[in-house]
Amino acid sequence: MSYRETMQRRDSPPPTSSNAPARRLILVEDDESVRRSMTMLLRTRGFQIDAYRSASEFLTMTGQHDGDCLLIDYKMPRIDGIELIQRIRRQKDETPAIMVTGYYSDSLKQRALVAGFAEVLEKPLVPKRIQSLISKVTR
Repeated sequence: MSYRETMQRRDSPPPTSSNAPARRLILVEDDESVRRSMTMLLRTRGFQIDAYRSASEFLTMTGQHDGDCLLIDYKMPRIDGIELIQRIRRQKDETPAIMVTGYYSDSLKQRALVAGFAEVLEKPLVPKRIQSLISKVTR
């Protein structure tokens, strides 16, 4: 397969097992390697992904998004995940959201839930756990 074919295949939407459209996930993650690996993982699971490298980029690039679920990193420069979800909720956007963090604690989970997250997912990420949580919050 040529480089061009590889790139076209990589950027094409994933196949779905039914006629239903794939769920669209919005990923906000500042760590490039984590963002890239999560994007690849979730695409192989049949999701469409819109990925942003910071909360600021997400807020600048999207007036309104069409995601079915938000996956938001906690520790990001300038605007962290808690502040981002608070801003989203103030705009009356009730899209289900999952916080992703490598800094898990019970107190952080409580703060995240109060701020508007439906769930908190601890890094390192387990593929079945991610898919399970996304299914749980988007029902």
